[in-house]
Amino acid sequence: MTTSKSLLALPNELLALIIENDDLTIKDLASLRLTCKHTKHFASNALGKRIFVDMDIRYTRDAFNWFTNLLLLDIGSHVRSVCLTLTYHPQKNCYPLKYYRHQEAEIKSGCSRLRDIRIESSHGIAYLWKKVLCAATHLQTFDYKDRDADIVKRHWTVPFRGTIESSDLLLDSIKSDYLGSLVLSHLHISASTLKKLLDIHEETLSTLDIRECVLIDGNWFEILNCIRLNLSHLRNFCIDILYEAVKKVPSPKPYIHDRRPWGLGFFLEHSPYALKKYSSPLKLKIEGQKEITHGLSELLKAREGHQAQ
Repeated sequence: MTTSKSLLALPNELLALIIENDDLTIKDLASLRLTCKHTKHFASNALGKRIFVDMDIRYTRDAFNWFTNLLLLDIGSHVRSVCLTLTYHPQKNCYPLKYYRHQEAEIKSGCSRLRDIRIESSHGIAYLWKKVLCAATHLQTFDYKDRDADIVKRHWTVPFRGTIESSDLLLDSIKSDYLGSLVLSHLHISASTLKKLLDIHEETLSTLDIRECVLIDGNWFEILNCIRLNLSHLRNFCIDILYEAVKKVPSPKPYIHDRRPWGLGFFLEHSPYALKKYSSPLKLKIEGQKEITHGLSELLKAREGHQAQ
């Protein structure tokens, strides 16, 4: 059940009350359906049994609050770089939606001046970050990393719900015609999304850095061949990858509801994808004005030695 959009549509006072009240029970949440039409479609028992407070909502609201205030200051016209990270002040849990809408024009105006955006996410409210990327029409550098990958390094490579959608949504949201540097790290990326992104920005890209990403429904050698053919003008190129992911064969066993609490093990077990690991990492790093065609050609020749197991 996706609740983020519904939560953000709530009045600020109601959202703050729900977040700060530790005494709320499942019955209290269910009763919201009977007393408020605005919460009818998501304030259910099913939601109450899961974690109600999505911490990313609190982080993102506060980040946009500070970002908006910064753009409204005299120094706002000089802002060229912004880093979106999930940090928050405990006394500022919510950002008033009404105020956000009132200042939306100023936000878009400020984002259009941004040249450098770095996002360190944990699959939070990607559609809010999407607004920044869509408005950043003069973006030159984009650095996107899943910071949770460092925390669950042994398991993060297995794609599960939400990890692919967040990455694809943000990468599809880049509207700038001036993108020169693209850095992707510890992400789950659809092959079609990555190919589309490289095709759109092939004329402007000069730096491409892809590290420890998992390619979904695709082949890394096909991506490398596209880079060799269309992006041979890159001045800086780095790739360090080991995994691909393909859809699992559907299990003939019927699904049995598991009453145990949901955790990382649950998502890994029920992931629709299976990993394919190369016998050794595909690594290549070229800096300066070197031609990358030769380096990629040599790497592709070694394809037989790196076939996925």
